[in-house]
Amino acid sequence: MTTPPPAGPPTTPGTPAGQGTPSTWPARGPWAASYRVLFALLAAWAALVVPLWYAFGSLDPSPLGWHIHEMVFGIGGGALAGYLPTACTSWTGRPPVSGRPVVVLAALWVLARAVMLAPDVSPWLIAPAVGAVFWWIAVLVGREIARCGRPLSQIGAYPVSLVVFCVVAGVASARLAVAVRTGAPLAALSDLVVLLFTLLLTGVGGRMVPAFLNTAAERHDIEPIPVDARMRRVVLAAIVVAGLTTPWRTVSAVAGLVAAVLLLVHMARWPLRAVRYDALATMTLVAFAWLPVGLAWWGLGRLGALGTTATTLSHTLTIGALSGLVVAVMSRAPARRGAGRLHVRVPALAGFVAIMVSAGFRLADLDAVSAGWWCLGWALVFVAHLPAFTDPMPRPIFSARRLPRTP
Repeated sequence: MTTPPPAGPPTTPGTPAGQGTPSTWPARGPWAASYRVLFALLAAWAALVVPLWYAFGSLDPSPLGWHIHEMVFGIGGGALAGYLPTACTSWTGRPPVSGRPVVVLAALWVLARAVMLAPDVSPWLIAPAVGAVFWWIAVLVGREIARCGRPLSQIGAYPVSLVVFCVVAGVASARLAVAVRTGAPLAALSDLVVLLFTLLLTGVGGRMVPAFLNTAAERHDIEPIPVDARMRRVVLAAIVVAGLTTPWRTVSAVAGLVAAVLLLVHMARWPLRAVRYDALATMTLVAFAWLPVGLAWWGLGRLGALGTTATTLSHTLTIGALSGLVVAVMSRAPARRGAGRLHVRVPALAGFVAIMVSAGFRLADLDAVSAGWWCLGWALVFVAHLPAFTDPMPRPIFSARRLPRTP
């Protein structure tokens, strides 16, 4: 009689055999993690924000200012609210933030959108209302870092810098909202807030995109390429200089152009050939590529070298980079898991393509056509996100690193 092999270690439900870490988080329901509700709210709002601008922008002293605020802080804030309290599990080892804190987070994000639409609201009420969502994100992530029991030296400066960013973003959102409501000049301030989120996208995306590409390369036995973070830090410094010197057009323009060139040099060292193996990694790369393009055009526009308006040029950074990267990251959460990687859902990919097309039409000043593609794209992204409400919550949520490799 053949002796049976010894039993392996016990597994937790949702744990692949032979692995000790569960493949899903146990929490269920829409409030189990912030990405579930916030990403859905974000996609629905993004699909509506442009039609609302056309329909109701006249209620505000500065319709263009309202549009800028919602494109940057509405979409960027929703993305941060959905992503950071969920992704902080990678730094803390704790489950995603869930339950009442997520309910409060969603309510604050909705409140900010409502007060920006409502007429005759005092600027002193608008300021805390629009800033609170960012400050609450900072509180939630900071609390998770404090409770995890790990020393800051182990957690690193990156998570702490994101907490600081949320505090600053709340102040900037409040400042722009007050300027919009009072009819104050917006040119320098709008440039500053766009560059603020460009700084975030460069810092976060500059870590994320090459990591996704290297993961795709490793799955196909391609040697990963180490990415030097020093060049990224130099790019970030140049963007900071561009933002702080916006009152001086030539200085800020040169800083923006330097940031664009250095970022292209940095990207040229990434494992770019891995894009053919992973659609989601390709999406993040395509969206990230708008950053050097946008910084270059922004700098050239400030020098008067391009025959188009600054408002038009800023859409390379808001539609192309910001919205593109938000959709690329959002699409990872509801993606199908299998064969050692994430498989993008068709509506998410179609929505991403539509938003990229929208950016191209906007740069051509075909506003109505661009708006149609924009709304279509975000509607498709919303549909793609719906499985995230019912599917088991994967662990990790935005990555396939722990999935078994293809035999």
